[in-house]
Amino acid sequence: MGIKEIDYKTNFGNVKLKLNELMDKKGISISTMSKLANVKYEIVKKYYNGENYAFTSEILAKFCYILDCEIDDILIYETSEDFVKQG
Repeated sequence: MGIKEIDYKTNFGNVKLKLNELMDKKGISISTMSKLANVKYEIVKKYYNGENYAFTSEILAKFCYILDCEIDDILIYETSEDFVKQG
């Protein structure tokens, strides 16, 4: 795999959140996560709904600690080929 260059036309994929799946599986509500992580409810809700596009390492680290998981349990990288398969 070589180094790739990006220009304005490049479809480089997307990073998606799977936080809702893990929280649901562990029975943790948005409100509970907000309190445990000391993060505003509205912010946790955006992460939960996959609406937050600027991830902070501190918040992600808190989620991983609370959920006892790895970062790849919360985030997934979808390549441009993944978009084609889903479409």
